[in-house]
Order: sequence, then structure tokens, then C-alpha cells
Amino acid sequence: MEDTICIDTDILADLLRKKDEAVQWFKNNDNNSQLATTTINLFELYYGSYRTANPEKSLEAVNSLADNLIILTLNSESAREAGKQLARLSSAGNIIDVKDILIGSVALSSNCSLKTNNKKDFEKINGLKII
Repeated sequence: MEDTICIDTDILADLLRKKDEAVQWFKNNDNNSQLATTTINLFELYYGSYRTANPEKSLEAVNSLADNLIILTLNSESAREAGKQLARLSSAGNIIDVKDILIGSVALSSNCSLKTNNKKDFEKINGLKII
């Protein structure tokens, strides 16, 4: 079975902006992995789209991208994982953004690796494999 890679918002935004590194990464991984993202990442992309000068064009690009990815959702298992991770991090005084906890926990509970440039925060989530 192919590996599933969950793609973080920063990478997806770079792809939508047609940045060479992101475009090349997608070309290299599209055939040998299943590519996914979470509903939380989609929320971030839609939020960004509505803030652009041309929301219609941006929304169309996000919709097209979403149609070509597996969309992972927050469920009871990933919510429990997020609660556990956040409790551990807060006890250690090591907080990261709640959206990142949710994204990482959805990827972790879905047995996915996470492709991100935000390694500093996501490395704090126990058990999450980062690309």
C-alpha cells in the first residue's frame, strides 16, 4: 500500500503560488504516495483566499487543489490525541498553536507523515513523522 502524506498549509500555499520547490515536490511524490490534507488546512487556505484581492480566483484554485487530495477530518480519535498532546505540552510550558495540534493529531491518528516547513512546532507532537 502507498504511504499517505498529509500536506501542511505552508506547502499547499507554496504550490498555489507555483513556487518551484513545492511544484517539484508534488511532481516527485504524486505517483508514489497518496497525498492528503486536513479540514483544518483547508480552513486556513479558505481564510487566506477570502483575504486576497481576488477571492473568486483564489477560491477556485483552493477548490481544485482540494479535489485532488484526500481530505482527512477531525474525529473522536484525533480529538482525543490532540487533547493528550496539548495537555502534555501545556504541562511542560511548551504550547504550540491549537490549529497545529489539530493538524498534527489528525495526521498522526490517520497514520500519515506530515510534509511541512514548520518542523519547529510539529516536532513537539510525540509520534508524528515529519517530512
